[in-house]
Amino acid sequence: MNRAKPLVLDATVLSNFASSESISWLTSSFSGLETAPSVERELRTGVEAGYPFLEAAVRAIDDETISVSGSTGEVAASPEIHPVLQRLDRGEAEALVITERTDGTLVTDDMAARELADVRDVPVTGSIGLLVSGVHRDLLSVETADEWLDVWREVRDYYAPVDSVTAVLPPDS
Repeated sequence: MNRAKPLVLDATVLSNFASSESISWLTSSFSGLETAPSVERELRTGVEAGYPFLEAAVRAIDDETISVSGSTGEVAASPEIHPVLQRLDRGEAEALVITERTDGTLVTDDMAARELADVRDVPVTGSIGLLVSGVHRDLLSVETADEWLDVWREVRDYYAPVDSVTAVLPPDS
């Protein structure tokens, strides 16, 4: 059986999609969604701390439309995690190690994680990259993608290098 290469999501990406109430779009538009044990823990802690918008991401983990790859102990005990932890927060570090193990794509907006993924030849994309993919594949309108991007920027204080996904769409979109 040929399994799709996973997209390994970090907390910021999941938080962005949860804040724009678009987790269900994410899970129905992309297969092989995974996250790291520390990311799951961070999301659950966020819900407990009073960020109810994160509940949608936690539900997607609970119903396994987003799977948690490995256990906290398993990932923490892996020898490849230690050098990565010197440069990244635990969630991004675990996500990067899981991505390497599964030959997947790291989905992060963290610049240090993106740079380290590049050095390690790990494919990487981010929140905006998923929006662009959705528009390019006709799963999402530019207007909706831009509305979600506005929520991320205005409500979640997300830094975006563009004001509209049209700035980064492939020419044939």
